[in-house]
Amino acid sequence: MSLLEDIRDHYSIRCGTMAAREVEAPIVYTSLQEWHLDQVHDLLTRAFWSGIDISDSLFYQPELSTVIATYKKLVVGVAILKSPQETYITYLAVKPGWDNSQIATTMLYHLITLNPGKDITLHVSANNPAMLLYNRFGFKAEGFVVGFYDKYLDAQSRLSKNAVLLRLRQ
Repeated sequence: MSLLEDIRDHYSIRCGTMAAREVEAPIVYTSLQEWHLDQVHDLLTRAFWSGIDISDSLFYQPELSTVIATYKKLVVGVAILKSPQETYITYLAVKPGWDNSQIATTMLYHLITLNPGKDITLHVSANNPAMLLYNRFGFKAEGFVVGFYDKYLDAQSRLSKNAVLLRLRQ
């Protein structure tokens, strides 16, 4: 947002006109809706790998298993459980540039509170900084899987292809 403001200020100075100021809005957290799908697929492809399709999440009680963060109509974060019965976090991602906005923390908090009394599990790349986030919520390592991401990550990826299985016991 500050970059956009700088661009508008530069334009105003250069052209001698006042550019309209962006109206700020809150980040809204909601469950997955059909109109989110294109943006969610794009965000997940950029964060993980191509071919991700979470359309079936619309049929598994999305109000209990999905959290979508939007700024106006822009999807800035996504958190997906496999289903309310199988509380496994398949994806949690935030749009680049929104990293330090506490979006991942808020989405993870929502997923946990939407599923009280249920253990929540996930796999995370062994060198992913998100490990710190999961640790703050009380997730504990229960296993290490060598080559878990072999078929998903390309050779140039900086993420480890090994995964840590984490569990939050409730």
